[in-house]
Amino acid sequence: MCIALLSSAARGFASDRKQSVPPALSELSRLAAAKFPSLTHAELALLEFAEIGNLNHGELAVAGLSKDPLDPSNDPKDAAAWTRDRDIRATLIEWLAVDHAAIARIHPSGIRVLGARVVGPLDLSYVHVPFAIMMIQCSIPKQIRLAATEIPRLDLDGSYTGEIFAPDMRVAGSLFFGDDGHDYGSFQADGEIDISGGKVDGDLVFDHGHFRHSKAAFNPFLTPLKVAIDADGIEVKHSIGMCCGAESDGAVVLNQSAIGGDLTFPGGRFVNPNNTSIAASLVRIGGSVILGVEPFGDFQSDGAVEFLGTHIAGVFLISSGKFAGKTTERHGLFAGGLEVNGSFGTQNTDLQNGATLDLSGASVLGMNDDERSWPQAGKLLIDGLTYTGFGVVKNARSRLRWVSLQPEFHPQPYRELAKVLRANGDDAGAVSVLIAEQDARYQNSYLLRRIWAGFLKTTVGYGHEPLLTIIWASMVVLLGWLMVTVGARAGVMRRTWPESIPNSESGSDYERLHPLLYSLDVFLPFVNLHQEHYWWPDAGAAGEIALFNRKVRFSGRMLRYYLWLQIIAGWLLSAIFIAGVTGLIRTFED
Repeated sequence: MCIALLSSAARGFASDRKQSVPPALSELSRLAAAKFPSLTHAELALLEFAEIGNLNHGELAVAGLSKDPLDPSNDPKDAAAWTRDRDIRATLIEWLAVDHAAIARIHPSGIRVLGARVVGPLDLSYVHVPFAIMMIQCSIPKQIRLAATEIPRLDLDGSYTGEIFAPDMRVAGSLFFGDDGHDYGSFQADGEIDISGGKVDGDLVFDHGHFRHSKAAFNPFLTPLKVAIDADGIEVKHSIGMCCGAESDGAVVLNQSAIGGDLTFPGGRFVNPNNTSIAASLVRIGGSVILGVEPFGDFQSDGAVEFLGTHIAGVFLISSGKFAGKTTERHGLFAGGLEVNGSFGTQNTDLQNGATLDLSGASVLGMNDDERSWPQAGKLLIDGLTYTGFGVVKNARSRLRWVSLQPEFHPQPYRELAKVLRANGDDAGAVSVLIAEQDARYQNSYLLRRIWAGFLKTTVGYGHEPLLTIIWASMVVLLGWLMVTVGARAGVMRRTWPESIPNSESGSDYERLHPLLYSLDVFLPFVNLHQEHYWWPDAGAAGEIALFNRKVRFSGRMLRYYLWLQIIAGWLLSAIFIAGVTGLIRTFED
């Protein structure tokens, strides 16, 4: 959510006092006049406002005609038409920051000016600025240089600036390149902002801001990336936000940064086609990451959003997000190796034109995604993703559709899904997922392997449903019972005597044929029911039986062939049953 709502205590300086400029020049103005002849109205307003002895200086020094920040006359987009009276020399601001006599005369609230035009490049590099600088709706067209600058607070809300070169900058409070909570208008930078390696003890705010990459980056190696904001390696004690209509024409780089609070991009638009729009890899975030949330609007990206190897202590939520780009371009969310202590959620999100969702190797507490937010087939990368539960889509059938969106077969996503389903009490769903895993494994195999896979699936569920073997065994035994019964009626079953000696010399007590027991005796490889030993079909015999009022010829040879097949089936199904129960089949597949 918007940092302006999250940390209102860090916003602005409140004052109800009316501005009043003393008729006589203040001591600070006299000191400045000695160094800078012909002070303009805006310069005098700034100096009189900042004077430590001026206890009734109001909220902002007014450089123009109106003290209302929203008055059209204070809009910096029209700064080219402003009169010279609104000019403030950049060298005057630099002098105020380094001259000891001037510093001694500056009020703790610092420099606070509305609607001024800063003339010349402003360079405070390597300077310890002892007071805050607040330049609201000002025009600062030349480059601002703040390399290794130390300052209590910097606020450029509503201003139009050129490039800002501020690597290793240190801000004791908050740093505003956007809305500070007063709704002064939109900040716009006509070029790259480099605050890499900096440290901000408050919030870093880009709300309502508009940012644009330079033709040539400050770091030449980053020129192909088209960087609009370079905050690589920055440390922010509280939160970073780009909210409420913020726009970036170029990459926002936050790699290897440390953020104590939230990283929020609600209602922002980030455009860098076929390139990286947001680079936030190897970041440590003490709060949550939020991309798009009502009522601030959609999160929109045209390019790749990267959170590779980032650690998030809270949740990662994409709500009302749009990941756009051409089908031939790299775009989407790339978060391989992401670690989220809370849940990962994508809701009401559109991954357009084949946008990729890459969570390979990621670790999250739960998956709180809806089906609308899933990518197209072949664009989901989840190999190595681990999680403990689901928020919205929980059933195995839907989750199997989710896993099938992978571009190629990987067993881990199936096994992770089965583990989570089983842990949440859905054992049947877990088994169906493990069977689907083997289906996917064998899908593109050669013919014999597919035939073998089909046999394993049908008979034992690839080892995950060993009781299926009992059903098939029962069917084989019952069929054998029927075949032996028909063979006996057709007169093709013969005693094996004299190989099997009868109980008496006359043979009157010869072992009686029991078709069901005979079928079991033939089928079970480790059981001897003494039926097969005494009876066997005569291959040369044949007989007729009545079937549906018709005479059907039945041969002993055909019955013998069937019994041989039943013997083979008994050995095979018994072996598969044992392998399934003991897990040998699953071990082999692994």
